[in-house]
Amino acid sequence: MGLKLDKFTWIVIALVLLILVAAVVTVNISGGRGWGAPSYLEENIPEAPVHNAFVALQLGEIARAREQYSRRIVDDAENERRAGPLGTETYYEDDRAARRLRIISVEIDTQDPDLAFVTFVTDTYRNSGLLGGGSTWSSRRTVTVVREDGVWKLDTDEYFY
Repeated sequence: MGLKLDKFTWIVIALVLLILVAAVVTVNISGGRGWGAPSYLEENIPEAPVHNAFVALQLGEIARAREQYSRRIVDDAENERRAGPLGTETYYEDDRAARRLRIISVEIDTQDPDLAFVTFVTDTYRNSGLLGGGSTWSSRRTVTVVREDGVWKLDTDEYFY
């Protein structure tokens, strides 16, 4: 006496197998990273150092992050006048938090074309709980960027915490 399955049961089994195969293929293609790894902006535009510092700090690439800041900020960090990952503090990226940077506006100073103000929002999502509940919050800030030797640099000790 064998187990006989009706047509509906076979359709459900086939759909479940199809979903499992699609999930395995997706994870293998993306490496489990989502739609894409963060990438640096190569253009010399005022928002580039903000974006690039955010990406470098997320990836733990402190040397690359330092390149995005003005000499004044790096000197202050080296002289331990400022706390943060460029100085004595290590940058701790919480595994349970996902962050996203959104550039809102860029305003170049009308009196000084080597000075600009970049407004951005960081969205932070933290997964909390066994059932996948989580919380999201956003922080909006404006930072100063300056052009040093023809290259835009972040002139604020912003570390995107």
